[in-house]
Amino acid sequence: MKRRDVLQAGAAAALAAAAPLRNAFAQQKTVWKAADVHPLGYPTVEAVVRMGKKIETATGGRISLQMYPLMQLGGEKEMIEQAQLGALQLARISVGPMGPVVDELNVFNL
Repeated sequence: MKRRDVLQAGAAAALAAAAPLRNAFAQQKTVWKAADVHPLGYPTVEAVVRMGKKIETATGGRISLQMYPLMQLGGEKEMIEQAQLGALQLARISVGPMGPVVDELNVFNL
């Protein structure tokens, strides 16, 4: 066999082996965590809740959003740290606490 034939056969075998995994991942449900320092009813919190409903509808329920208002997951600094670690998928924060993380944003903190 030529080298190209071996590579093609290997690629075909890898794709065939991965095909069942595609369906398993497609059916997996994911819950995104979102946090805000404000209480339920506050405009930014309500906007994130509505966005979560739209995401859930658009993905057929595969992705849903769990809102944690009123500093349940900590203040803005803690939310930034959680987002950096991947423990929080959406953090609604103000520009001020982002200055130490993204230098360019300090222009708004003058």
